Amino acid sequence: MASEYRCILFPWRDIREALVAFQRRRGLAVPVRDPDAFVVDPNKLDIELTYEEEPRPQIFRFDRETVAAALILQCKDRGVRLPLKSKKQVYLIDTRLALMVHIAGPESEEFLAFELIKRVA
Repeated sequence: MASEYRCILFPWRDIREALVAFQRRRGLAVPVRDPDAFVVDPNKLDIELTYEEEPRPQIFRFDRETVAAALILQCKDRGVRLPLKSKKQVYLIDTRLALMVHIAGPESEEFLAFELIKRVA
């Protein structure tokens, strides 16, 4: 049976805000201001935020799973409903980061059995 995919594209500022809020909820301090460098690894989709501080820069690295968790939490905080049992992953679409939500349709065997029962009845 058919499946549904939802694609939520995020502006870079929202991604940074989501990562900062996610880390703060975990008890880790990340500066609230805009980073001096915002780097996305296009292969692994890891994100690195760099803040130029004295005596040395502060660098915060986030793996793909952490980025996904931060974006899911931001959706929840903003009232964007995401199905609990759906598969959620982060992708790079053109130059934008996207949260892809896969909502599986009914199993094809169950669907066929249901259709046969309807026809017989």
